[in-house]
Amino acid sequence: MMSDRTPFRLRWPHYLLAALVYLALLLAWAPASLLAWALPHYTGRAVWLDRAEGSVWRGKAAGVRVQSASAPDLQLGRLNWQLRPLDLFAGRLGYQLQLAGAGIDAKSVLRAGTQGSELRELRAELPAKMLGQVSPDFALWQPGGRLLFESAALAFKGERVEGQATLRWLDAVSGRVRPPLGNYRFELAGAESGFNLKLTTESGALQLQGSGIWNPQRGMMFIGMARPAPESRLELDGLLSLIGPSLPDGSRALRIGN
Repeated sequence: MMSDRTPFRLRWPHYLLAALVYLALLLAWAPASLLAWALPHYTGRAVWLDRAEGSVWRGKAAGVRVQSASAPDLQLGRLNWQLRPLDLFAGRLGYQLQLAGAGIDAKSVLRAGTQGSELRELRAELPAKMLGQVSPDFALWQPGGRLLFESAALAFKGERVEGQATLRWLDAVSGRVRPPLGNYRFELAGAESGFNLKLTTESGALQLQGSGIWNPQRGMMFIGMARPAPESRLELDGLLSLIGPSLPDGSRALRIGN
């Protein structure tokens, strides 16, 4: 006599696995144009993809544009993306991103879900001339050199930003003067809308320091001071006259934004 067997029943893990497989197939076959359409809606029309090719799973775009009410559009070069399937089990989309071109070399992991998005393991090298696109005041400096932006994790929840980052201005120069300026470091801390900023000098003939904020609506608002090394004061005068009024101790008041 055969023993009774417990009938097989589908349980919630089976339904979940089936849903994930179905979603993975959709992403594998969905065209990259769908991602190009969705990204501006998800980011509040802040980020756009130009000439996207491939699929939502794996693809590329000829360019990335970042729009802000406080600055001209940023052109960020070519983007390649690759889906991270394991992130689907956490109920979110995960991508390995690589950005190149226009003097930019950047890599990061993007995770996006219903509660917001986050960038992890972010490292980006950019031309320092992009500082002029962050603020018209910086554009007057005619900045040169290179920027290095790094962060272990940045989370974006609506307008709120959580996490820490550093932005270093390395081999800094100005088209207004001949001598190099130095190396500088911005410490960025997430805030209710954008970032709180703190600027310090690592080395160089021009000492810069101060603090401020940056957000997408109003741009950068920063107050600090600039102090040249005594032996470099005359050589840097062409830039110092643009920075701000002279103070009794020989430094210059530095103000960026309104």
